[in-house]
Amino acid sequence: MAKIFFLLPPIFRKIGIAFFIIGLILGIARFYFGIKPDMLDMKPFAVYSSYLQTKYMEFVRNNMAEEFTGFFLLTGLFMFAFSREKEEKKETNLIRLKAFFWASYINLIFLLACLFLTYGLAFVYMLMLNMGFGMLAYIVAFRILLYMDRTNPPDS
Repeated sequence: MAKIFFLLPPIFRKIGIAFFIIGLILGIARFYFGIKPDMLDMKPFAVYSSYLQTKYMEFVRNNMAEEFTGFFLLTGLFMFAFSREKEEKKETNLIRLKAFFWASYINLIFLLACLFLTYGLAFVYMLMLNMGFGMLAYIVAFRILLYMDRTNPPDS
């Protein structure tokens, strides 16, 4: 079996699922219920910040609920997507490549649809959603292709 250097150990798939669930809970609490915990009020360093006034290269007051939500969602998706399979075969790399291309096509269609069907702040929300959409599309495509490979034995 060829060694795959760029993939995380299989345990990271479980950690990724846990991070993703934490991110979902934080996201629902923040965006659906409007909860912004006081303990997340911080003064992070900002390269650029624009609310009521524009600031460059200084510390700004901010509730970090959105940032932590994004961190857990994106990190969880990344760990899940790029963890080695327990039984990694050399054919799995080809499946990964096919899934990457399918995800790229799906992501392009999503972005083009957003470009022509959403406007104003709704488009900004779609761009935020797109941060994880490509990786999610990759995960779904990879899992489908892997399932198809495992259920359809090669012709002999």
